[in-house]
Amino acid sequence: MRPEYHREDSMALHGFMRRFSFDPSKAGWLGVEREAFIQTTDGALVPEASRVLSALRAHDPNRFGFELSACQIESRTRPCCVDELLDELRANDDALNVALSSLGLMANHHEVGPVDMPLDVFPDPTGRYQRIVEQMSPEVRMAACRIIGTHVHVGMPDHETALRVYNDVVQHVPRLCDLGDGSGGERLAIYRTVNPDCMPRPYGSWSEFHGVALAEGFADDPRNCWTLVRVSKHGTLEFRMFGTTQYVEMVYEWARECHRVCMEVME
Repeated sequence: MRPEYHREDSMALHGFMRRFSFDPSKAGWLGVEREAFIQTTDGALVPEASRVLSALRAHDPNRFGFELSACQIESRTRPCCVDELLDELRANDDALNVALSSLGLMANHHEVGPVDMPLDVFPDPTGRYQRIVEQMSPEVRMAACRIIGTHVHVGMPDHETALRVYNDVVQHVPRLCDLGDGSGGERLAIYRTVNPDCMPRPYGSWSEFHGVALAEGFADDPRNCWTLVRVSKHGTLEFRMFGTTQYVEMVYEWARECHRVCMEVME
């Protein structure tokens, strides 16, 4: 291979690695993204995410956001230490419930929606969701709209630590899937309709990780990696296998377990 090709490969790898922003001061901190369906008081799921977000406008805009389905809403804690996380989860829950109640709506934490639910896509101002939906079959779109989950982030200090911890965490995925399963495996079975190759694999180096990213189409946007654990662009390991529950204490225990398996490798 000619030297200029090596330079191009090196530049591409460097560009890929720059897409991940690590903050050593937040290593070991936790963050949780928690999805919920929006329902009427009689239990019907409704595509009201825009109205709910408007009702939440007085709160920190970084704490609530939209998902692909307009029937879903997401709450996000701030990055925090383990001892602060439960209060963060409770505060978000309280704010969301107040906003929903003001609209005559409720949160639904069943992790699989019905097959006849609305399939409206949130009008993402960036256009990202619209582009994603254009590439989906009707079956995949329904699957993507029908499931919700909980994502746990654990902060990593740098690229090499993140990859080392990620490689160790891969072995824990089956156990964590069981821990966070509230639907008898139905949610993850439906998720495999969206992404059949969702099980994470270890990588020998960032160069190998970059090669997989190029082959699977997420080198330009790490958010398009849909495995059950991933290195996120926020400089965290993101655990994506958990379902949902109305009990924030259970979410807290999921997050503590993710933190524990990461810290065993980091310390």
